[in-house]
Amino acid sequence: MNVVLGKEDGENSIGKSSAMLAIDFVFGGNTYLASDGVKHIGDHTIFFTFAFDGKPYYFARNTASPDDIHVCSEGYQLTGDVWTKQEFANWLKEKYHIDFAGLSFRETMSSFFRIYGKENTDERRPLKGLPGESMQKSIDILVKLFDRYKDVEVFNGRLEKQKKKLAAYREARKYRFVPDLVGGKTQYDENVAQIRSLQVELDNLTAEQVEDQKDVDIEKSRIKSQLQASKLRLETEMQSKQRRLSLLNMSLEYGLYPTEADLSALQEFFPEVNIRKLYEVEKYHQKLAAILDEQFTAERQSVEEEIANLQEQIKALRAQISQLGFVGNLSKEFLDKHSEIKGRIDALKAQNEAYLTLTDLQDARKKADEMLKRAIEDILADIERSINEKMKEFNDSLFTESRKAPHLHFNEYNSYRFETPDDTGTGSNYKGMVVYDLAVLYLTALPAIAHDSLILKNIGDGAVDGIMKIYAQSRKQVFIAFDKQAAYMPDTQKILADNTVLKLSDGNCELYGESWNKEVSQNEDEL
Repeated sequence: MNVVLGKEDGENSIGKSSAMLAIDFVFGGNTYLASDGVKHIGDHTIFFTFAFDGKPYYFARNTASPDDIHVCSEGYQLTGDVWTKQEFANWLKEKYHIDFAGLSFRETMSSFFRIYGKENTDERRPLKGLPGESMQKSIDILVKLFDRYKDVEVFNGRLEKQKKKLAAYREARKYRFVPDLVGGKTQYDENVAQIRSLQVELDNLTAEQVEDQKDVDIEKSRIKSQLQASKLRLETEMQSKQRRLSLLNMSLEYGLYPTEADLSALQEFFPEVNIRKLYEVEKYHQKLAAILDEQFTAERQSVEEEIANLQEQIKALRAQISQLGFVGNLSKEFLDKHSEIKGRIDALKAQNEAYLTLTDLQDARKKADEMLKRAIEDILADIERSINEKMKEFNDSLFTESRKAPHLHFNEYNSYRFETPDDTGTGSNYKGMVVYDLAVLYLTALPAIAHDSLILKNIGDGAVDGIMKIYAQSRKQVFIAFDKQAAYMPDTQKILADNTVLKLSDGNCELYGESWNKEVSQNEDEL
């Protein structure tokens, strides 16, 4: 037990809350950065020691660089070794043996360090540890602190897997990688009816046109017709490529520029022509032609490769057509009509199969979600029972006559109710919050709690006397700020005196040596 003790008259603004926030700062908190001390005296370093298994560990943390935790030697000499705040929090989590699945050390500690300025002193919502924290988040932290998160991880993993499958499938539908069925169950039923109607139409068409033909033969005919059409298209394309190849060969063989004989023949018909000038022009043409020859050669190679590829495709199609063999003489009109109806049937079936796949994935996610919720609710029932039993035990010890104890009830996996039955008074609510914190401290691996004086001031004197005894019996660290100690029982006064680690007062005995809520006269300021 560690007491930051104030004055008998309850004097405020002497640094009790700032001292408590400094302790929270030592545990990795940040609220101290906005405290009056930092505002008035500027950035400064706090040196501190943790002891585990009898071994001291020395550290320093400066408000100007709060994300850095400096490792020190004895006497607080900086060693040069610097940890990040997260590394420091992980180290504490390991040393305190609360390295539980999913547990955040800072979220957990902050929830139970109830100090003015941290916005976690709502006596009606004691599970709320962080500003803006939802009920579900508060419950999650408690489940992890009781080391029960591992019991729901497998269910949570199943749910996440189903969510990813569903998200991937919806993304595939968005980009039309799988058929989409607009209209849901209604459209599905309409598709079923349309498939039946089209199947009847297909059966009638087959019966009228090819009485002796089986469906498999019709399908072979349709495939053979498609293969022949594809072969004809490829042969046409290959003929076009061959014509292009012939032109390229001619260009390369005969060239694109005149020979010397051509120029001599030109002079014979036109004696006045300037042959020298023509030769100069033709030299440029020859250079250009050489470049064109290279391009033609490259293009010829490309066209030859394309022709070879087309020949391979045509060869493969001929082999497939040959494998089908003779499948009867069915008219193109029949095959086209048969293919159209069957295509519509296949498209509708694909839409319905996609819809069924979607509903299966949705059902699987829903079942995984329900299993997770049931698992969490079972765990919460165990936690609720343990906490309520411990709170009743503590509450009974506070009073000589029987009083109703605070009660925690989880409505479901994401909401709770905390109250003292038939007693909604302020003092009862604050007492309930303190008793709740103590129950969690005793039942879990939570290493410490902190209660500011504003919490204890709102609790009746008799209950405070009993709470002090529970504080003193704790084998874990309890930090409290307290004042007006003379108003309580002698036993309480003795507990406070025996466990005081810091005593604050006015008259330059404040935490920072002065109080900032007092107006200083001009003469005093000059002194």
